[in-house]
Amino acid sequence: MAFADLELDEMMSWPLGAQLIVATVLMLGALGAGLWLTGKPAWEDLQFYQQQEGQLKQELRIVAKQAALLPQMQQQYSDLSSHYQHLIEQLPAQKELASLLAAVNEQGLNNALTFTRIDWGKKQSQQFLYRLPLDIELTGSYNDIGRYTQAIAHLPRIVLIDNAEWQRVSQESSILHFRVMASTFQFKPGEVKEGGDGKN
Repeated sequence: MAFADLELDEMMSWPLGAQLIVATVLMLGALGAGLWLTGKPAWEDLQFYQQQEGQLKQELRIVAKQAALLPQMQQQYSDLSSHYQHLIEQLPAQKELASLLAAVNEQGLNNALTFTRIDWGKKQSQQFLYRLPLDIELTGSYNDIGRYTQAIAHLPRIVLIDNAEWQRVSQESSILHFRVMASTFQFKPGEVKEGGDGKN
């Protein structure tokens, strides 16, 4: 008897071989469907965890690279902290302004210069610092003025020369009239970071 001659509603009367074949096909189909339904979420989970593993490996490589650079970064931080502390120590405290002005004046006298003006300008606020302008006018020779500006740069407190102008006192004279806008700085109260000495 051929399968084409068999009716599904008469399956119970089919020959045993035909019944076994159909039962086997149905069982395999059910098994395949079950494996698909249970295996698909597991496959999706596997793909998800593989993706997560790749991301974690990438993050681990970044952390490992940062850890390798940590000693170098610590050294750079230490160097910056030392430089920062050195700069703080070079800024004058309020009580030192008079002596700083006297030192600027003394350097001029030591270099045979004659002052026509030397005084502080109005304090200016700049972010975490105050800028203290210093107006200086003097006369002297070119070489003496050069030595004076060099001496100012070597003072223990920071004094920057921002703008300078000079001209001959007269056409026949080698003496120059020298005008310079210098400045020093102070930290604002509460702006000195850790390691500072709290000057303001």
